[in-house]
Amino acid sequence: MKKLRWKWSSLWMAGLLLAACSLFEPEKKTRFDYGGDPLPGTENLYNLRLSPDGEWVALIRAYTPERLDPPNQLWLVHRDGRKMRFLGPSIGSADWSPDGKRLALTYEPGLCCDVHVVTLDLESGQVVVWTGADTLLLSHPTASFPHWFQDGQRLLVSVIGKAYGQLYETGIYVLNLVHRQVEGPLVKSMVGAQLGGRDRFAVGIMPQPQGRVYRENAVRYEFATGALTVLTDFGPEEAYRFAVSPSPVEDLIVLERRVEGVPQLFLMDGKGRILRQLTERGGHNPRWSYDGRAVLFLRDVEAGPGARNVPFVYWLDEDREEPLWPMLPDSVPAFPVLDTLLAGCMLCGKLP
Repeated sequence: MKKLRWKWSSLWMAGLLLAACSLFEPEKKTRFDYGGDPLPGTENLYNLRLSPDGEWVALIRAYTPERLDPPNQLWLVHRDGRKMRFLGPSIGSADWSPDGKRLALTYEPGLCCDVHVVTLDLESGQVVVWTGADTLLLSHPTASFPHWFQDGQRLLVSVIGKAYGQLYETGIYVLNLVHRQVEGPLVKSMVGAQLGGRDRFAVGIMPQPQGRVYRENAVRYEFATGALTVLTDFGPEEAYRFAVSPSPVEDLIVLERRVEGVPQLFLMDGKGRILRQLTERGGHNPRWSYDGRAVLFLRDVEAGPGARNVPFVYWLDEDREEPLWPMLPDSVPAFPVLDTLLAGCMLCGKLP
């Protein structure tokens, strides 16, 4: 998935798999051509997340084509594809609070490798940094990929490593923002976790032993019992090349895995059994809508070499997919010049 310019933490955010497939060429040619860097002058968006009311999309814009603007820009784009807000640069992931008034963010200030968990109040503009200093909930800048619990008071986060020799382990943690408490690690070595089934479980990635080596596989953690279930059994060809995203309301999971070299999306049940294949022409970086009715994902629609990523939405009830912004010429918004929006940047000057 997301391979930021690119940083390790972004890999766990299920971010940017750069691939190419055509909407119009035969399947054989599509599979052959899949892969490559984004074409010059094209947008490269990732980690799209619909707001709880379905009106806005929070997304990360990897860069401004043909300009030297700051990378990894956080934008809010309306479903009409025309109204938009620039919130700030250096963001790796965003998750809406249940009431839609705040965003939980992964802030990535440099090329490597610090990451911080931050919240932004969209009404007041208040920015709070929760991790990455001795006075904060976790003292080192190694926590990322925050996801809100439905109570709007806690975040599930992943600690990605011990690059700075912190005392706490790699794994998933719960940050209580009201009582300023930390619980964890709930599961050591599990990262990239997202909440599912109305906060009954989390699904993420964890190394699993295979002979003398460890392979990355998808796992599920039950909050009530502490039970851990391994959902996949990937060998060396698929480890590190997949992503999982659980439904926020049901016992369902979307799995991204490669089929003949092309990332495709599959619907799994809570035990890891494949129910059906959702895409035929490629799909990566899946994210559920908050009501569990739809899955946002990216697809490369370029027939030849190189990639042109377009956001799509798959409607589960209708077994139907369509571009997220079908009214736009390339199904990608035309972003305004960043220089004209700096005055309204809500994160600028407020982050470490």
